[in-house]
Amino acid sequence: MRSRLLICLCVALVGCSGGITKVIRPPETPITVSAVVIPPVRITGTLAPGWRRFELAQRQVEVGLSDCGDRLAFFGPSEVQVSRWEEPGWLGNTAVPLLARAAVPVDQAVLIRSTVEQRLASSTQEREDAKGLRKGGVASQETTWLVTVELVHPSSRAIIAELNAQVVIDPFAEPTGEEEFDAAAPMTHLLERLTKQALQIARRWELDRPNTRDSGLTLALSPAITAAQPDSAEAQTDALQAEIWMQARARFLSPWLTDDQAAKLARTTPSLLVVAAPGGGSVQPGDLILSVDGQPALPEVLARKRLAGVPVEVRVGRGGNERDAVIP
Repeated sequence: MRSRLLICLCVALVGCSGGITKVIRPPETPITVSAVVIPPVRITGTLAPGWRRFELAQRQVEVGLSDCGDRLAFFGPSEVQVSRWEEPGWLGNTAVPLLARAAVPVDQAVLIRSTVEQRLASSTQEREDAKGLRKGGVASQETTWLVTVELVHPSSRAIIAELNAQVVIDPFAEPTGEEEFDAAAPMTHLLERLTKQALQIARRWELDRPNTRDSGLTLALSPAITAAQPDSAEAQTDALQAEIWMQARARFLSPWLTDDQAAKLARTTPSLLVVAAPGGGSVQPGDLILSVDGQPALPEVLARKRLAGVPVEVRVGRGGNERDAVIP
């Protein structure tokens, strides 16, 4: 079967979402993948602030780090932007200088581009009395999210895979707690599922190298990174609203945080909170990692540095003091 033949697969999703449709186009020439670039998510069908586009992509980065951060280098939405969505090559984004600084060959990098489209459907159910006369109606609105994730090899301007699915938001669903920080949680979870499957496809061409040893750290990203994104000030109209918003953003970036941890993280500068760490290590729970080898304290930056197989120098804040530490 020729490599240019399209392979279409449909996989059923659990829950109220529809099936996932995959279109895979194997590269015409052999490629090797050592890095994945994930820019901000494109949101259509509704007005969405820049910080929302950023944090959705940061959740995708967390999926990548969890699944294959010990094998692939990840570059996230605060580091790269898409300038021309219709352009699948490197001219469509700002990643090339970033890859060069990280000594990653551009032909070994793939791009995950994601689009989420909101569609609203309104309806009115008429009511009648016993005599058949109209008594008014009940209006309802249904929200559907269409999610598309593309796996692109920009060096050859090839879209290797495209994954599509949709999910309907049920306004009468049993509350899960996520509503407090994510009004479209089913869409977020669907985006994560599609990202996971796109990464599984990318790993078919993964560079053969040793796995990075697990650091044993559990880290949570400060929502100050979200607050630095465009339009964030509009969501923080006063001091109380700003505090509530920051805690919600902390929970979105790390849904497993406790309320106390989210409240603490909401008051920090851009950093990584150490939630758990091996005993006797150079960093301990409660520490804040303020920078990684002089670069911003992002989980993808730390994971990339550790892929080199050498200890990573970090700047740590503890009890109001700062010091240097090394993560093996």
